[in-house]
Amino acid sequence: MSPTLRARNLSKWFDTEKGSRFVAVKDLSFDLIAGESVAFLGPNGAGKSTTIKILCGILTPSEGSAEVAGCKAGTKNANRELGLVFGTRSQLYMHMTVVQCLNMIAEIYYLTGSSKRSRIDELAQLFEITDLLNKRVRALSLGQRMRCEVVAALLHRPKILLADEPTIGLDIIAKNRLRELILRWQKEEKSTLLLTSHDLSDVEALCSRCVLIDHGMKRFDGPIDALKGDLSDLRRVRITVSDAGTSQLINHSRISALSVEPGEEFTHRYEIRTRALPMAEALGQLSVHYGDRLQDIQINEVSLEEVLQKRYESHRV
Repeated sequence: MSPTLRARNLSKWFDTEKGSRFVAVKDLSFDLIAGESVAFLGPNGAGKSTTIKILCGILTPSEGSAEVAGCKAGTKNANRELGLVFGTRSQLYMHMTVVQCLNMIAEIYYLTGSSKRSRIDELAQLFEITDLLNKRVRALSLGQRMRCEVVAALLHRPKILLADEPTIGLDIIAKNRLRELILRWQKEEKSTLLLTSHDLSDVEALCSRCVLIDHGMKRFDGPIDALKGDLSDLRRVRITVSDAGTSQLINHSRISALSVEPGEEFTHRYEIRTRALPMAEALGQLSVHYGDRLQDIQINEVSLEEVLQKRYESHRV
């Protein structure tokens, strides 16, 4: 299957007034296949925004090339296949109603008449903004406005949605709802999502693949599960006990006990490698050890945030 978005050996540098050269992106290559959900991640200053601007045609690469749906990035035909959502920048006009904004944006993409009306109605129902259409944009909550922003980006049926921090500033309820709606849209229209976000819960909820860059260079490209590498089988277990005085940490060669923190004598923590010790066996050992003093058990995987932090540190110079 041919890629719907292709970046080949992209590089972008800026010459400063002092005669030096700042390299923002260096020899970056990746493909997006139709229907994929890909997270484009990296620390601040990694080159994410520069790459997105190249894909949109705002910047031209110093070297390399980018294509959108087989068209050179930045051309009219390429931009017709892109939908853009920026959590920190609105494409809606605050003094206009939502439906006025959507009508205007649709006309820009030559969507008119009954086709325009049916598309607005279709997306308004999908993203639950039907009751917001006649409200002025400035009267919307942030969560409501972001749903309208996504609808505006999808009016012309783009093959790729570039979403940059789409849930920034939203409360947890609004975030979860927007994620659910984006997943439903992608399932129905089988479009491609390229997401940039510092909220790693967005990444885990929406994406199955990750492209990680740092210092402008690609550091990882593959399934999010594979990104965890040697941390993928690490589980952290939190035990709550009823009697701090007599409940000692278990002594087991394949269960790593962590020290009890001052003031948390009723909480014992362990790290377990499930490749070496299956979780069912580990829980059996812990249950036998604590007996009726065991009050609660919590099991957590290593967070994606921790994984990324480890990878960033390994590439620092």
